[in-house]
Amino acid sequence: MNRAISHRARAAIGAASLIALASATAVAKNWGEWSTPVSLESLPGSSASVNSTAVDGCASHSADGLTLVFNSNRAGNQDLYIASRESKSEGFGTPTLLPAPINGASNDSCPTFGPGNRLYFSSDRADPSYDMYVSKRGPNGWSEPENLGPNINTTGALDESAAFYEDADGNSVMLFSSRANGGAGDGNIYQSVNGGPKSLVAGGANSSASDNRPSVTRDGLTIYFDSNRSGTLGGPDIYYATRSSTSEPFGPAIHLTELSSSVFDARASISKDGSFITFSSQRPGGESPAPDMYIAMREKVTGNSDD
Repeated sequence: MNRAISHRARAAIGAASLIALASATAVAKNWGEWSTPVSLESLPGSSASVNSTAVDGCASHSADGLTLVFNSNRAGNQDLYIASRESKSEGFGTPTLLPAPINGASNDSCPTFGPGNRLYFSSDRADPSYDMYVSKRGPNGWSEPENLGPNINTTGALDESAAFYEDADGNSVMLFSSRANGGAGDGNIYQSVNGGPKSLVAGGANSSASDNRPSVTRDGLTIYFDSNRSGTLGGPDIYYATRSSTSEPFGPAIHLTELSSSVFDARASISKDGSFITFSSQRPGGESPAPDMYIAMREKVTGNSDD
């Protein structure tokens, strides 16, 4: 009886692995290869101040891909900046500092544009380890940032990098990373459904190592993140994992070696249409040893998947 159970268990595990592999293969068929990553400043018409000699990174973009938001300590504090462009074939213009009450005396980082004209970001304004906040843009500017509370934040732990999708049942799901207890390694990827209590994301996105800063495709079927799990090229590298429906766990993590380097590579942010990805890196060729922002692009080959 035990042998039969063991045999069935092995068969089930093997079948699950094949399904995950088939899902990843389907993704690859929908898109061409990623282009070689280049500095965001190399795009045509880019401002020369998109990257600086300071820390620049943890960026994300608006749904149309025309607005970039990121953190930088070029002025002293870690603050949030915004830059825009006219089309996705162009570079971003001169970054501008987001106004109060978003930026102020605190350090603020890892911003994400969310549903309903909202901006999510991390800040040390109440917890030196950084909590997550949200501000809504209205006719009179940005609202006072609101702490997302204990369902998301853990006192004394870094909570950061929101990402959003709607599941098959119409629920709003927020993914983010946290160094809270409850997971293995120095950082894990969590989810909150409709603002409810956080839970670890199931499947290959989490490991016994440090897994952080997720982004997700519009359909919720592909997650990108950075990890220092065994097999990286040197520092944290960029990985992704896929699934065939939002009710299933993510399959095994796949190492994006073509985007990774022997040094720090983090917060890979996929565009909503899946055509480009931005990330932070300390690879050679930057403006200083501090991280700069990079971009890679790909072309649609066939199919209708968002990723």
